[in-house]
Amino acid sequence: MGTKICPSEQGTLQVTRSSGACSPILKLEGIKKSYGQLDVLKNVDLSVNEGEVVVMIGPSGSGKSTLLRCINLLTVPDAGSIVFRGKDYGPNQIKDWRSRRAFERSLVQLRCDVGMVFQHFNLFPHMTAGENVMLGLTRAHGVHAREARRIAQEQLDQVGVGDKFSAYPRNLSGGQQQRVAIARAIAPKPHLMLFDEATSALDPELVAGVLAEMRRLAATGMTMIVVTHEMRFAFEVADRVVFMADGAVVEQGPPAHFKNPQHERTRAFLSAIGVA
Repeated sequence: MGTKICPSEQGTLQVTRSSGACSPILKLEGIKKSYGQLDVLKNVDLSVNEGEVVVMIGPSGSGKSTLLRCINLLTVPDAGSIVFRGKDYGPNQIKDWRSRRAFERSLVQLRCDVGMVFQHFNLFPHMTAGENVMLGLTRAHGVHAREARRIAQEQLDQVGVGDKFSAYPRNLSGGQQQRVAIARAIAPKPHLMLFDEATSALDPELVAGVLAEMRRLAATGMTMIVVTHEMRFAFEVADRVVFMADGAVVEQGPPAHFKNPQHERTRAFLSAIGVA
């Protein structure tokens, strides 16, 4: 994967993953999040092993995207523990203004180690594809502009849009923009990648290319949590599938488990989308 830019030890990447033999890189316990009277997340527990690809499925409004945003604290949960690479980033760490300041400083490291690709591409329209990838490297990670340019070109090459370095987002297709967003997220060499409905805003003919890129990342041994409605991708690529509904994890297991799910809520969902 190249030189690690963040000031933390890079784990060994393996093409063949065996989640049972890997150590947990992320452990969520008792995650709760409410907006007014609406309980979006209800005491969610989830553990992810290093090198594992976890795909989260479930109906819209089940809390999948909110849980993903809680992992890198774009959304701060109301309660619970978020242990990533041995450090607890949960809200229980904030006890006074001093601990709050320390907590906020620690977020720099967390977001260095956790990359995220959103449903909408969130590229800066006034910057070229290359500049979008370079920006985080130079501003957040202190990489020299020349080195950042080399890394940006390398990452754009890897996702298949290396010839678009000088193109502005308005001149790129949706699929190309999402590949740039992926390049931007993986450029700092994160330990964990989060994908939040990365293909749902794309035209159907563009989805396959982005999914292929996500498959490529999975094959490198990248630890990934993917929220998606692309069920074929989920069952082909995931080491583990997690089904969420009504703000809670209802059922989880290897893809083969979902050929005969145990919970009626899971069976109803899969039947409604034509899987079971």
